[in-house]
Amino acid sequence: MKEAAPAPGIRTAPANEAEWRTLVERALDGRPFESLVSTTFEGLKIAPLYPCVTREGARALRQKPGAWTISQRMDHPSPETANQMARADLDGGADALTLAIAQTPSARGIGVRIEAERDLGAALTGIDLDLISLRLDAGVRALDLAPAFASMARNRRLTSASLDVDFGHDPVGHLARTGVLPPGRGVAEMHKLLRDAGFAGHLFLADGRPYHEAGAGEAQELGCVIGTGVEYLRVLEAEGLSLEDARSEIAFLLAADADEFLALAKFRALRRLWARIESACGLAPKPILVHAETAFRMMTKYDPFVNILRTTMGVFCAGAGGADAITVLPFTLALGLPDDFARSIARNTQLILIHEAKLAKVADPAAGAGSFEALADELCARAWRLFQDFEAQGGMIASLRTGVPQREIAAAAAARREAIAQRTLPITGTSAFPLLAEAPANVLEPAPAGADEAPARTGATLLSRRDAEPYEILRAASDEHFRNTGALPKIFLADLGRPQGSAAASAYAANFFAAAGIEAVSNEGFETPQEAADAFRASGCKCVCICAPGAASMQTQIKAARALRGAGAARIYLAGREPGEAATALREAGVAEFICAGGDALAILGEALAVALGERQS
Repeated sequence: MKEAAPAPGIRTAPANEAEWRTLVERALDGRPFESLVSTTFEGLKIAPLYPCVTREGARALRQKPGAWTISQRMDHPSPETANQMARADLDGGADALTLAIAQTPSARGIGVRIEAERDLGAALTGIDLDLISLRLDAGVRALDLAPAFASMARNRRLTSASLDVDFGHDPVGHLARTGVLPPGRGVAEMHKLLRDAGFAGHLFLADGRPYHEAGAGEAQELGCVIGTGVEYLRVLEAEGLSLEDARSEIAFLLAADADEFLALAKFRALRRLWARIESACGLAPKPILVHAETAFRMMTKYDPFVNILRTTMGVFCAGAGGADAITVLPFTLALGLPDDFARSIARNTQLILIHEAKLAKVADPAAGAGSFEALADELCARAWRLFQDFEAQGGMIASLRTGVPQREIAAAAAARREAIAQRTLPITGTSAFPLLAEAPANVLEPAPAGADEAPARTGATLLSRRDAEPYEILRAASDEHFRNTGALPKIFLADLGRPQGSAAASAYAANFFAAAGIEAVSNEGFETPQEAADAFRASGCKCVCICAPGAASMQTQIKAARALRGAGAARIYLAGREPGEAATALREAGVAEFICAGGDALAILGEALAVALGERQS
């Protein structure tokens, strides 16, 4: 039987890259192909297309086949209440807990108050520690609490050697945050104490959060994490443990943010990097335990429901990237103590991805995908070079003391802050599409005053910052004005011409100024500049933004600026494209700033808010 001929116009041979590039360059209409290549804040290039990978490489496999562990955060200050919430979470589908202890960086101003063994017992009453996993988030108190865990295990007769508790001891991370290295302790004795008490978890945690929250890029976080892991191998070996036993005492944690490609590749890269470390130590590589926690850096106070989408993407990246256990930060955590609803959303996000989206059915879903494999390769190469730089300084501790990681991270963090200020890295609900009339989200207790403020420190320390904080400071000043006066600070929109002509510029300007909590006073448009000036004078506003249609002549805009200045405008803005050569004439007419892509939005908004609040005259 003859094979049917393909229909006319149907291609039978696969397209090659040269043909694809020809079509792309035609679509770019004169722009260079390189305009499609993006660059991360630490300088990694991301291409628009990658070839399929056919080679067999290292797989990003979890320690155990199947789904990752759903870990729910315990953070209510009362041990008894935290216990009730945790038991409800376990009944609702969680199979692990993250115990956030008060007065530690990861507690975010709240956390469970554990002062003695009885508090620990109250927090874990009725919870079968031999059936679940537990990660202790206790900062420098991790080793202080370990004996209490051993005593509790003996009292409960939990000696099955299956107590999966990670104690999270991370002195290098504490050094990075505070500039102080906690005093050395007998970790070998602690190792023996916990093993004798039936604990099969990990004593040390190579934690990426101090670096990620300071603005580190993906490769920088990886380099710091593997450098920390090697430091802990040295500590344990010096205490008399074999390298085989030492590596079993180290778990890892990476922050899971919403950058799909890079975050997923980062988790895959970590396993490959540590396997290389093990091989260099003469050990046969074994799967490591990788914890993930959705990134605090990406959480926002305003329009916090968008945080649900951010954390969902973080879980997707970590889960598909091979994380063993994932903790989702409740979407209201930046506002204060999460309530039951926020906790259930955090838990159910993971349940849906595992049981409904079937995300864990494939062992390594990114394997062979050109983009993920190439990005993992690049992250591994860059992280390994950073690790070698740290080793050249004498290791991670010595490197932190000389400021090498801090300088690397500072450069990436500065680039990130600039992109946020210019809104080329938009934050939905905060710097882009803010909602001034949003209903407040519920929390059990507001975050304590100063919870977001970095303490005064000396030396080269890494400070935890959320991306949205600069805009939230402006919104907080606007909120305070509303509480005092019953009205938001305002800006008048001088729409020139028919409404449909200036609608795009007007909407853009309203969205722009709302990021600082400034309410736009809109109108139906004005036929002449003088009409706009008269309406502005009657509005009582101090600031005005000219919104002109694309067809509006430059002379009309100049006349409008002069008329508005004559009407008493303290600050005049112009929404639209960068005016180019006409900028000088517009500035001479009174325009202070141009509201367009690429400008320093944060600086413009800060000045506009100050004028609108009457704190600055011009």
